Amino acid sequence: MIINFISNINSFMNEKFILTSLCYIFVSCLLLIFSKWLYKKAIKYDMYEEIKKGNITGIVPYCGFLFGNVAILIGAFVGPDSATFLFDLVYYVFYALLGICLMIFSGYIAEKAILYKFNNVDEIVRDRNLGTAAVHLGIYVASGLIISACVTGETLATHGKMYGLISSLVYYTMGMVFLILFSKIHDILTPYSLLKEIEEDNVAVGISFAGHIIAIGIILMRASIGDVGTWQHGMITYFADLSAIVLLLPFVRILLDKIIVKNINIAQEVKNNNVAAGFGEAVVIVGFALLLFFMVDFVNII
Repeated sequence: MIINFISNINSFMNEKFILTSLCYIFVSCLLLIFSKWLYKKAIKYDMYEEIKKGNITGIVPYCGFLFGNVAILIGAFVGPDSATFLFDLVYYVFYALLGICLMIFSGYIAEKAILYKFNNVDEIVRDRNLGTAAVHLGIYVASGLIISACVTGETLATHGKMYGLISSLVYYTMGMVFLILFSKIHDILTPYSLLKEIEEDNVAVGISFAGHIIAIGIILMRASIGDVGTWQHGMITYFADLSAIVLLLPFVRILLDKIIVKNINIAQEVKNNNVAAGFGEAVVIVGFALLLFFMVDFVNII
């Protein structure tokens, strides 16, 4: 009798869990549909028309936008549960919508603050410049990772909803400022004019740059994720991670040039529009950033 009762309880809990999961999946699909509608309103060209024409650059930025939004939905979903399912769902939708709106703003940053020397729409639509499209993809992916960390819920649960909202906006703003700053530094350090090469349809440069941006996004996600505690401790931890970027990412370039492909001048090959070299450099830098993400814990070091 008792065994049957326990079995019935477990069955009910499993059914409740399944219904809850289905509800989140349904709401997530609605949010992704809304994000696509908002994206189409924000861009200055008809994405579907470009796809019909076989223009791959018309879909590449949206792929980054979609990936970034999925990361945001995951970030908004994880974290401590509250007392009621309805409360959790409301805050999930709120932070997901906040993240989607910030993603739209990230596209504006890509066009006006990072790739500011040329008309991005003309490059994507008229010239079918895959390098420009790749950079947009990289910025959307990096932004999605940063926003995902900002809306995970730990800070909200620990310090209250207003603190969580403010910290999300502050860390997103800092992340975008650093992405812009990094793009300037990267342009200075490369032996070629970054924006000029991208404007002149150098796909390898665009792919390589996109990889570096995603790597920065991964590290900034590591710096922003979780409960930051006090603002003072949060800022110390955040800038410790940024210091790691400054010190370690140039080491990856040396590792790439001197050990992995020592018989090839990667920078020169990328400048010569060698897509294989650009893609290889992007993968190595992203891979190293992932190692930092999972293996280095500055919160416990400080």
